[in-house]
Order: sequence, then C-alpha cells, then structure tokens
Amino acid sequence: MRNTEDRENEAGATRFSVSMEPDLLERFDALLGRSGSNRSKAIRDLVRLQLARHELESGRSPAVGVLAFVYDHGQPDLARRLMEVQHEHHTEVVSSSHVHLDRHDCIEVLILRGTADRLQQLADQLLALKGVRQGQLTLTPATCPLAHRHHH
Repeated sequence: MRNTEDRENEAGATRFSVSMEPDLLERFDALLGRSGSNRSKAIRDLVRLQLARHELESGRSPAVGVLAFVYDHGQPDLARRLMEVQHEHHTEVVSSSHVHLDRHDCIEVLILRGTADRLQQLADQLLALKGVRQGQLTLTPATCPLAHRHHH
C-alpha cells in the first residue's frame, strides 16, 4: 500500500492506492458484490479488524466480551463451581443468561468487561471445569466506560 496524500475534504479521509493480484481482486470484488459493500469500506473494516486483534494480543487493553459455553447440568457440583468462579470475577461478569437445551445440557452466556488478559483467564478457568463440553470467548477492544472496572 502506498499513501498518495490525495485527501478527500468532505470525509477527511486519505486516498491511497493498493496493488493486488488480478485473481485476488476478482474474488474480493465478487465477495463485495454479494455483501453490497464497496472496496473502501471493506479495506477500512479489514484494517480496523487487524488493529483490534493487535490491541487484544497485548492483553492489557480494555475489552468487552461474550463467553458462551455448553455444559452438562448433571455433572456433580458443576453449577456451584460455575457460580463460584463467576462471583470471584464479579467485576468482569456484567450479565449472565442460562438456557436449558435439553434434559442434560445447558448453555450459559456471559457478558464480560475488563482487560483482555483477565477475560481470557476467566474463560480458561470456566471452560476447564469438568462437565463443560465446549465454549468460546469472543473479545472486542473497547474504550467505553463499560469496558473499565467499577466497584460496587
């Protein structure tokens, strides 16, 4: 990528050119055609995504997250241990939702806030409990007040 310093006054954006192999550009345009997006927006979104990933990799950046996991509610003592871990991390757990999937399985969804490394540690701790079948943590960098710790 090369910055040509040609600025668009209205949007405050800088125009630059991008070199790309023809077959890659064709596939990119086909993807954009299906999504209704345009090249500029798509490239901005890709850059934001990479910057967000980089911020999260540092671990100390403020983040919000969603942790969803499925577990066997018949596993002895598991519900109590899940609740204990969440209470130990009360500053990170904003909200939780619990749904019975069938006679044996439940899904729990937690809304989290804090630093990326603390949220990852919490997820690792919960997902490692015996009886938790599977789960996934999704993190998003955040600078809003919700992402910062607060005290009760």
